[in-house]
Amino acid sequence: MFQIDIKNKSYKNKTVLENISISIPKSGIYGVVGKNGEGKTTLFRCIMGLTSFIGSIAHETENSFHGKIAWCPTEPVIYDELTAKEFAVFYQELLNIENSDFQMFDVPQDKLIKTFSTGMKKKAYMNAVFQKEYDIYIFDEPFNGLDLESNYVLMNYIRQLSKKSIVFICSHILETLYKDCDSIFLVKNTKIQEFEKFEYSMIEEELFLK
Repeated sequence: MFQIDIKNKSYKNKTVLENISISIPKSGIYGVVGKNGEGKTTLFRCIMGLTSFIGSIAHETENSFHGKIAWCPTEPVIYDELTAKEFAVFYQELLNIENSDFQMFDVPQDKLIKTFSTGMKKKAYMNAVFQKEYDIYIFDEPFNGLDLESNYVLMNYIRQLSKKSIVFICSHILETLYKDCDSIFLVKNTKIQEFEKFEYSMIEEELFLK
């Protein structure tokens, strides 16, 4: 059970999230949608403990998530002066990972990351971070900057992860979420509304028309 209770999250005098209560009973893929500025990234920051808020978050009676959450932001922070191999080794040392040759994506190992395209940098980042398994994965616009084949590889990998872990995906590509998500959370006007599969047809109306 993963329980998210956010009574209030504000920046200065602006309330971003309020009276949020989400219960996720099992592993699976869970979508997060909302217009820009509604609080999706703030929600993720609360889950990861990167910002303070009034409330609590617990996973299977534990309140500490150190080393248990994998974070893949829209634009990953990555050290340009390292090669892809060096960056992977850096993460092995950071997370106490045994020597690993994991590569979800084919990335040149001996070239400096600063020479990579945006999509290639994201691939190098995910190759490094996903060398270990996590209880919770958070993907913020993971398909941006990736080519068609890479999106296919990533989505198949996410499906495998979701068999044992909770996976959050924030994406503007609603059709992708409709296909694979167990439920979808809409962030709007400081609140979060959950939609089950049989309610997905209502999301766009709630998102754009109301």
